[in-house]
Amino acid sequence: MNTINLVRCVACLSFLILTLDCHAQEWPRFRGPNGSGVSLESNIPSQWEAEDYAWSVELEGKGSSSPVVWGDKVFVLSASAKNSLALQCFNLETGKENWVRPLKSDAYPIHQQNSFASSTPAVDEERVYLAFAGPKNITMVALDHDGTEVWQRDFGRWVSQHGFGGSPLVYKDLLIFCNSQQADRLAAGKEPGQSRMMAVNKLTGDEVWQSDLTTTRVCYSMPAIYSVEGEPDQLINCNTGDGFYSLNPESGETNWKKYPFKKRTVASTLLVNDMVYGSSGSGGGGNSLVAAKIGADGDKPEKAFEINRNANYVPSPVAVGDLLFLFGDRGVVSCVDVNSGKEHWKERLGRGFSGSPVATSTHVYCIDQQGVCHVVAAKAEFEKTASVNLGEPSRATPAIVGDRILLRTESHLMALKGK
Repeated sequence: MNTINLVRCVACLSFLILTLDCHAQEWPRFRGPNGSGVSLESNIPSQWEAEDYAWSVELEGKGSSSPVVWGDKVFVLSASAKNSLALQCFNLETGKENWVRPLKSDAYPIHQQNSFASSTPAVDEERVYLAFAGPKNITMVALDHDGTEVWQRDFGRWVSQHGFGGSPLVYKDLLIFCNSQQADRLAAGKEPGQSRMMAVNKLTGDEVWQSDLTTTRVCYSMPAIYSVEGEPDQLINCNTGDGFYSLNPESGETNWKKYPFKKRTVASTLLVNDMVYGSSGSGGGGNSLVAAKIGADGDKPEKAFEINRNANYVPSPVAVGDLLFLFGDRGVVSCVDVNSGKEHWKERLGRGFSGSPVATSTHVYCIDQQGVCHVVAAKAEFEKTASVNLGEPSRATPAIVGDRILLRTESHLMALKGK
């Protein structure tokens, strides 16, 4: 290699290292960048004891909202009473509380496995955004990183059977939110809601676009952005009535819809290369996962495979390389091929999962409903590394940032530091 080429290689490597370092401290939405649940960090511990935590803090209240991170700030939502929410900000390094912001919300009936603090905030370099709802309104709030309110919007009535759980995401200068509502299985005389995807200007909260969705029952799936060089971005999600659907994230215009689901979708949509994965089911079973391959130029997807036994329902799947990991609501975990669905292994790890798994390049982490964090190797052969009791129940999803994994239980947040 000549000197010029060597210099170019060193420059490119330096740029890559700086870029990775720049993005290492961001976990900006539910399940991190684009909802993948994956961080390439490989030095997170796969085994640990109680004394290994960098810090542990008690939260203002309880909840299942997952933490989000930007730079050295961790944001997490909890509910201290039926009508009192609290957004807290902690220092990532020390766990010291920077501030707490109380928020008022109306009380209403919810599912026994839901909470009043189940929505995960979104965060960017300037603001943190969150959504919460009661029967009379859906509220969206933007705060700066010091906890000062920048704007607040009321988007009208909200109809639900099991309670709120929608989480926003930031796309360019937009804040996008899937406003899924209920139309069937309502009490006599109750007016159905109207489901729609909506986008507001993240700086002002002003509406930019709305796109109507088929309204059946409340679905909790979060969308992801499908990006292919030379093609317009697509906002892809799934729900009961529309199945997989694609919108233009700039305008809300519908690109395509395909494969309606028979049951409720709760797990978030996962994109892996040109494959899209969506799940549906119910508390009584009958869960299924559908994998579809998106066509050339972003055209309608064609079904690649379907899993009807031991499919995930509430927990979202996670993929590491060519392996797809499914954590079932009743405690059964399976590993399948991302392209064919061929099963590599299936094992029972816990009594049940509600939180979703996250992964590094080497391990997969998920907290069961009893508060035990299970760690398995990201391999085609089953290898359980650890099952660590966190001390109280949990339905939250961890976050991985830099050399740390953040674990949330009902009322505590703890940070485990890599070596």
